[in-house]
Amino acid sequence: MIKYYRCLYTPMEQTSIAVSKKSKEEWENFKNYKQESFETMINRILKSQAEEDAELLTKEDILEIEQSIKDIKKGKFKTLEQMKAKYGL
Repeated sequence: MIKYYRCLYTPMEQTSIAVSKKSKEEWENFKNYKQESFETMINRILKSQAEEDAELLTKEDILEIEQSIKDIKKGKFKTLEQMKAKYGL
């Protein structure tokens, strides 16, 4: 008895990027295994970098940065020239 399975395949939208042959050769070194696709490899590296970046700033750091941006937009800052004049530099 032969069974047939129906498989739905939804192709994903694709694009291509131009890179030098040297870059492509260097990227080969980042693969976890020889047959790993460049898309899988790039997404893995991006995820790893995003996780690392997330560890660099605490929630408090982000809140302070957001507050500083608000202060700058409101004009609550001193220029380098003003600070130099204040401290006689």
